[in-house]
Formats: sequence, C-alpha cells, structure tokens
Amino acid sequence: MDESFEAVVVGGGPAGLTAGIYLMRAGIKAVLLEKQLLGGAPMNTEHVENYPGFPDGISGRDLMGRMADQARNVGLQIVEFSQVEGIELRDRSFVTRGGDESYASEGVIFATGTESIKLNIPGEDTFLGRGISYCATCDGMFFRGLEVAVVGGGDAALSEALSLANIVDKVYIIHRRGQFRAQQILQDRARKNARVEFLLNKAPVRVNGGDQVESITLRDTITAIESDLKVGGIFFYVGSRPDTALLGNLVDREGAGFVVTDEDLATKTSGLFVAGDARKKSLRQISTAVGDGALAAVNLEKYILEGR
Repeated sequence: MDESFEAVVVGGGPAGLTAGIYLMRAGIKAVLLEKQLLGGAPMNTEHVENYPGFPDGISGRDLMGRMADQARNVGLQIVEFSQVEGIELRDRSFVTRGGDESYASEGVIFATGTESIKLNIPGEDTFLGRGISYCATCDGMFFRGLEVAVVGGGDAALSEALSLANIVDKVYIIHRRGQFRAQQILQDRARKNARVEFLLNKAPVRVNGGDQVESITLRDTITAIESDLKVGGIFFYVGSRPDTALLGNLVDREGAGFVVTDEDLATKTSGLFVAGDARKKSLRQISTAVGDGALAAVNLEKYILEGR
C-alpha cells in the first residue's frame, strides 16, 4: 500500500530542503526523498562566499547541515538513500516510487539538481576511484603530496583547484579555450597561487596509467600537437546536466534536458513543480535554489488548498 502525503519533495539539496521547510510551516504534510546524503551539490564546496548572512563564508557541508537541521526541526520526514525510480500521475494524485516504497501525494516538487558530465575519453571510466574524481572536496586528501590536474574553466574548476592547492604539491588547470568562464576573483586568486599553473588551449585526449593514474594526454587546440602530462590525479569539472529522465512526458524540456516551467515553477502537469538547478534558468547558485524551493512550496500549497 502506498504511504500517503500531501506533498512529496524529490531531492535533498538547498531547493528541496527549503521547499520541505516551507511546506511543513504551512501545515502541508510532506516527505523528502534523497538518493544519497542530504545536502546536494553544495556538500562538495569547501568554502561558500556568496551566500547572504555569512560575511566570512561558510563551508558547503556546514551550510547544508544547518538547512537539514532546520528541516528536521519543523517535522519534515526525510528518507535518505531513496532512489526515485518513477513518478506517475493517477487522476489528480501522484505516486512516487522510491526504493521499496511508494508515496502517494496531491503534488510533487522535483528538485534533483544536476550531475557531472563526463568527457568519455579513454581511461576516464577505467581509473574512476583510482586517480580520477569529480569531487576535490571529497577526495582531495588522498592526493596529498602529489601533482594533479583539474579539467575545466568555470567557477567549480577554479574553486576546487584552489582547494586542492592547500593539499597537493601542484595543480594544473587544463582548459580547452584560451580564457576561463570563471569569476574574475577566482582567476586572480589562482594566478597568485604558486602551486597553480594554467594550461590553456589544451583538450584531454586520454588518461594513462597502470593500477593508478600516471598521466593525461593533452592535444593543443591550436597546433593539434599531443603531449603527456604526468599527474597522480585528475579532477573533472566540465559541466553538469539535469537529472530529469524519470519525469518522462510529464514535463517539457529544452535542448540540454532542463525542465521548462512557468514563473510559478509549475510544469505542464498540474501539481508538479520543478525547483533548483534541474529547471531552465539563467543562474544556478545556492541562493537561487533556495528561492526556487520557497516559491515552489508556496505555489504547491495553493494548488493543494484550491483543489479541495
């Protein structure tokens, strides 16, 4: 038998946790399902500097821990390690299947965020966990005293490179273009760090090694000349994509797979809202995810109450 709630929140990052807090404060019985540990992508950020209220910054882990504590304090039921396998619409009710359980609800807020994009070059899968990582904050300590490479040119790549520079002997930042997309302040910090070196106009071709990563082959995007860079670890930050496949035809998507919503964060399916990085939007930050979670919850509350 399905367990019944008024609302189901899928995803335990800043958008999902905020949505859960707002729903519970409004008297809406809700459950939050998270496929891993609570916190989402910010858990991989060592130092968050642009979230209001923390003038000296705060670690992503601490910030999300506070949000999770607040959600629990208002009575939100949270189920971690619950992999949602599908969401079905039955008349005006939704059934969300997670693990061995199913949850019936009047509405759903989908806030699963994004997942890291792979380059799919030879060796990338082979050496995963043996020198290749997608989270410097999680795995950086394993590379103490080594030289490592960070692949990417955005905020995440430079932020994690700076974090690694406190642990490893050398960090090479590899980017296929001649300039970075990252905020200027991050670029300036990286340039001033003696342990950081930029390798621009370089595209990864393959990862090499025996039991562990030993080098990465790079192709110069201007001359097409290939060369090997000896490193003991490689961290990929080449972008992310939305985790929205399980929504099927309940929503409309744009080309990259992000869900199209209206200004109330509603989708084409009544009662289904999408908040945070999984939806089509111009800015993906913790602060915008929190705003999305609040807005989606308020509008789901209205939908539920108006349907009675």
